[in-house]
Amino acid sequence: MTANFIRALAVKSFDVPDRKRCPDKAEFDLVTVDDYSVARLILAPGWRWSECAKPVELTAFCEHHHLGYCIAGQLEIEMPDGGHTTIRANDTYALPPGHDEWVAGDEPFVAVEFLGAASFGRPRSYGMHALI
Repeated sequence: MTANFIRALAVKSFDVPDRKRCPDKAEFDLVTVDDYSVARLILAPGWRWSECAKPVELTAFCEHHHLGYCIAGQLEIEMPDGGHTTIRANDTYALPPGHDEWVAGDEPFVAVEFLGAASFGRPRSYGMHALI
């Protein structure tokens, strides 16, 4: 088992992200604190992974691991085996690779992600995680 350690004091604001990505109907603000990448996701109404991200990710399903906290909005998740769930404001979530996801309703989905953050929204990432 791998142990994670915080080695240094680090504070950053999403107001001044280290990197910003704006793929189709989405905005990802990325910061790195110590060795950890954290992202704020803002997915617009109408965003769906299989329509907006699949053409640049080049995988059949989203292959990212996600660990996050929803601030606002709703996101529907569907697994290939038919499993389905909804993420809502104040929910924490863990999603394994191999899923489709889409914004439900007229409100943007806003979340902070702690796993899967660095590569999400990067063209041709094939679901692979990397430091920003």
